[in-house]
Parts: sequence; structure tokens; C-alpha cells
Amino acid sequence: MLKDLGTPARGLVRAAGVPREIRRRRTILVLIILACFTLIVLDARRSAGSPVEPLRAGAAAVFGPLESTASSARQPVDNLRDRFAETDKLKAENEKLHSENDKLRQELNTTDYARNRAGELDSLLRLAPKFTMTPARVIGIGSLQSFNHTVTIDAGTADGVRADMTVINGSGLVGRVVRTTEATATVLLIGDRNSTVGGRLNSTLALGFVSGRGELAGTLDYKLVDLKAKPRIGDRIVTWGSSGNAPYVPGVPIGVVTSVSATAGGLGTTATIKPYVDPTRIDTVGVVTGPPARPARPQLKPTTTAGKGS
Repeated sequence: MLKDLGTPARGLVRAAGVPREIRRRRTILVLIILACFTLIVLDARRSAGSPVEPLRAGAAAVFGPLESTASSARQPVDNLRDRFAETDKLKAENEKLHSENDKLRQELNTTDYARNRAGELDSLLRLAPKFTMTPARVIGIGSLQSFNHTVTIDAGTADGVRADMTVINGSGLVGRVVRTTEATATVLLIGDRNSTVGGRLNSTLALGFVSGRGELAGTLDYKLVDLKAKPRIGDRIVTWGSSGNAPYVPGVPIGVVTSVSATAGGLGTTATIKPYVDPTRIDTVGVVTGPPARPARPQLKPTTTAGKGS
């Protein structure tokens, strides 16, 4: 009789139940691991004739072109990135240069203006060193009520400026103050039709009157008091002053005679004057706020001859 061997061991059943494909894969994996280990050992001890060297050369031959192709494909991207970076850098430098250029131009303009104004102040002081003056700047130009030609200056009653004060610059007579506020004053230019200034010929000391024609930067008319006096072309005219130095102080240059003509229908002559001051180009002016600083006039005493007693 056959003897019952019983149930086979659980381990044998499991081993017998493993599929062949899985066993084959396990075997291949073990062989690959052994091969890799062997190659590592051989490469660590390699020499010029190492058996691994042909494999390395083959890998280089296969993957080298691929790496070169990848590098070539990446190069335009790198170049584009570098170009953007360079563009940003150039843009920043350009903005910096523009800023520095604007700053230098502003400094140059300011320097020129300061130099010009300093020159005007020097000329003003040389022209009238005997007068007490308040310096001011022209801050506006325009008409006032019935006047045609006026300018506004940045000095007023707070600076001692009042109406009927003489206004001059480094070239000569500008006009007279006609209205004031605490901080500003309005100056009537000598070219206005309502302006009349007493003028004296430098050459002969003959007196006359200078009248405006209503031209902002035009010529003036000059008529002598003495009908027999005849001015000449090139004669210079200065103010002969007013009572109490208001509105005009004496000795301020007005202009130069450019032509002379006979007075129509009467005696005497009328001269045309080119003023020294161009009102379209004035900036710094001086308002005469005090009397001429001069020493006391000497007194003239008659000389007497004492008679001899007998």
C-alpha cells in the first residue's frame, strides 16, 4: 500500500510556486550587480591597457556628440541672457550719464547767471559809488494803469523803497518808482510816453528834457531849454537832478545823441537819443534810497583888507 507522505513543507510549496520569469529577472539583476562591481574594481586598478578603457572610449564616442549638440543648443540661450544683461547695464550707465550731464549743464547755467549778475553789481557800484542804493532784481514786466512800459522789482517798502525814487543799473538810468508794496515796487521806464527826465549835455552842460516815445527798447527825444544850443552827434546826456533828489538824482547816464534835427515850426533843435539801458535785458538794478554820500561843502568867505589907521 502506498504510504501517505503528508502535506509538503510550506517553503517548498512557495519555491515551487515562483514563476520562471521572476526567477530569470532576479538572476539577471544579480549578474549585472556582479559585473558592475567587477568593472569598478578593474577601473580602480586600471593602467594604460585597462580592459575598461575601450568601454570608456566607446561611451565618449556615443555621448560626446550628444553633449556637444546640447551645448550648441544651449549657447544661443546663454548669449541671449548675456545680451539682456549687457543691455540693462548699458541702459543704467546711459541714465547715469544723462543725469550727470543735466547736472553739469545746470551748474554751468547757474555759474553763467551768477557771473553775469556779479558783473552787473560791479558795474552798478562803479556807476554810482556816491549813492546809497538798495539792490533788486527785475521779476516782471508789463503795463500799469495808463503807463505802457513798466517793470516790477523784488524790493519794496520793507527795504526802504518809496515812490519817486531813481532806479539805475550798471549802464545808466532805468526809470523811477511809481508804486510800492511791502515786498515789490513798480518802475516806470524812461521810454514810456509819460516819462520826462531832465538831461544835461556833458560837453556844454546845456539843460534839456528827455521824453519817451512809448517804445520799450527804442529811442528817446531830447529838447534843449536854450533854443540856441545845438547838440552834436555823439554827445552824452546825464540827469541834472530834481529838487530833493526825487524823482531823479543828478549825474546818472541817460544815453548818447544819434541824430539832430530842427524843430518843426519853431526855434531850437531836437535830438534823438539812444538810451544806455536796454529794458528787455535788465536783471539787477539799484534803487537810490539815500542822498549822495558827500562831505560837507566848504563855505566861501569874502576876503577883507584891513585899513591902516592914522
